[in-house]
Amino acid sequence: MTKDRQRYIKTGILFVIILFITFWGVNYIRSNDLISNQIKLYGVYENIKGLSEGNQVFLNGRKVGKVSKIKFLNNDINKLVVEFHIKKGIKIPDSSIAMITSIDLMGTMGLKILVNKNKTDKFYKSGDTLDTKVENSLSEEVNKQILPLKRKTENMIGTLDSLLVAFRSVFNPKTRANIKQSFAHIQVTLKNLEHTTNTLDTLMTSEKIRIKHILANAESVTENLKNNNENIETILKNFNDISDSLAASDFMGVIQNADTAIFRLGTILDKIENGEGTLGLLLKDEKLYDELKKASKDLDALLIDIKNNPKRYVRFSAIDFGKKIFIQSSDSIPQDE
Repeated sequence: MTKDRQRYIKTGILFVIILFITFWGVNYIRSNDLISNQIKLYGVYENIKGLSEGNQVFLNGRKVGKVSKIKFLNNDINKLVVEFHIKKGIKIPDSSIAMITSIDLMGTMGLKILVNKNKTDKFYKSGDTLDTKVENSLSEEVNKQILPLKRKTENMIGTLDSLLVAFRSVFNPKTRANIKQSFAHIQVTLKNLEHTTNTLDTLMTSEKIRIKHILANAESVTENLKNNNENIETILKNFNDISDSLAASDFMGVIQNADTAIFRLGTILDKIENGEGTLGLLLKDEKLYDELKKASKDLDALLIDIKNNPKRYVRFSAIDFGKKIFIQSSDSIPQDE
């Protein structure tokens, strides 16, 4: 290797070292806000949702800075410290929140400063740590909204499947034939209803004058009732007086006595019907009836004979020592021929 080539290599290496030192020094100075026009703020998160260095920081929709560094807090893997820089001159009120959010449909993450709207004289300065919050990403929000819909859809599909099975089992050929026949009957019924409606319309047209007279008579009756309202009230009052009189009288006692008498009469008639007592024997004893009939017949014959032959039974003398009456039995009484 020649001396010129060695000199070129050394010069190049020295240039790279100088360039690296310069770059590192500038960044170091900027990180310590010596020459930077930005201030450093921090936020501590449990999950940064894919936030990375270089992502934008927004305040009221405007870009005001970038995320500069992300690291674990004291080697605690459950805590992440996010360092971000914003432009100097922007005052962020105390109690404002640094929220990690999705800034576009592609899922790019960023920081959004939620400003405390309450009036305060305190503002964050460089090196302060803000309160933090993590907003669900667009996909998470969509999944959150779609998941219940998905479940409902699955349930609905299961229900529809059950309905289809039920329809298949119900609407068999026989059932379809019955439904077809039912629709035919419905059509006939509608035709009959239409015919009935036409008939009723014709009847109403033809009987229009009579219906008018009926309505006029009904109106006249109503008018008469209205004109005789006082008379109706008098009749109702009289009826009320009669009902009060009936209520004041022992009407129920009379009904009860009549009921008792009817019951006793029924008992007597039952006894007569059963042949009990004298009257019952007279009605039921055929032998007694025949003897009475025979006696009546004999008495009738005797009276006829006495009328025709009084001397046979009654005799007179000059000296009346008393009457002698001779009565013969029916067997000795001559019968009329």
